[in-house]
Amino acid sequence: MREGAVTAIDGSTVRIEADSICVHGDSPGAVSIARNLRERFERENIQIASFVN
Repeated sequence: MREGAVTAIDGSTVRIEADSICVHGDSPGAVSIARNLRERFERENIQIASFVN
């Protein structure tokens, strides 16, 4: 995330410029995806915040 790129499921690198991430609750594995994102962001000291006050 800090380098402006992510690794796709096929192993390729995808350049991104993002200010937020949305995990759809009806996606297969959504809870696991959200949990993994949170753990990784906490390890990397990336701020987690709601976009709604």
